[in-house]
Amino acid sequence: MSSGKGTAMGGTGIGGVFDAGAREFDAWGARLWDPIGEATVGACSPKGGERVLDACCGAGASALPAAAAVAPDGTVDAVDLSEALLAQGRERAARAGIGNVRFVRADAAAWPEPGAYDLVQVVHGVAFFPDMDAGTAALAGTLRPGGRMAVTVWAEGALAGFLTLYFEAIGAETGTRPEPPGFQQARDRIADAARLTAWLEGLGLVCEHVARHDHRVPLDAASAWEFVQGNAARGLMDGLDAPARERVRTRLADLMAERGVAELDASFTVALARRPD
Repeated sequence: MSSGKGTAMGGTGIGGVFDAGAREFDAWGARLWDPIGEATVGACSPKGGERVLDACCGAGASALPAAAAVAPDGTVDAVDLSEALLAQGRERAARAGIGNVRFVRADAAAWPEPGAYDLVQVVHGVAFFPDMDAGTAALAGTLRPGGRMAVTVWAEGALAGFLTLYFEAIGAETGTRPEPPGFQQARDRIADAARLTAWLEGLGLVCEHVARHDHRVPLDAASAWEFVQGNAARGLMDGLDAPARERVRTRLADLMAERGVAELDASFTVALARRPD
């Protein structure tokens, strides 16, 4: 759900971007991240006693329901680079009485347990790998033969209508047209079911199921700003001082009003693949 591997982003690693936006990320949990995590876990049906790796776990939106599903004998290793989001995950697990999940700060693409897991989950994380193919192949390598991998990505066209306004607002301030890390490769390589399936099978996996989930969230100026502050899009403002950021915020609100944008299309696609026996 968050960051998988440290990449430069305006001089700030992606884990640091999510650390800085942890409060806003948490504020969107019930509206966005938790429903996506629950849908992912529903697609891969973890079973009691299974061992699960949740890569790029964020605050545990998919790790926690997976841990509940595999309890009492199964375990979940939840890995991310954002210590602030990992701390949220630990707190959520404690509140829910879930003791079979551990949250670990680590590079998910270098997780050192090949062949150890029945299930790997990666929700909105693969596009953050500097080399998406190599990073995801490394995750697939942590599966035992016959093990399953669930990969969740933004659906084709999702976020685009709103993010176009955000990019435009930043461009008016900087004279550039930035995009968040991974945005282009996700859009061009894995945004629809056919391309996502072909990509996973190109990594040696057998794709068993791919489904699009429509998810839309009402937006106003305040919640829109909270959204961009709580995800990778925040890093596009690295280097801007406080007055410049405030001008971006005002410009974004103006653009939303001018163009009648009052909803975030946060639709996503979940693919379930299997490592051959």
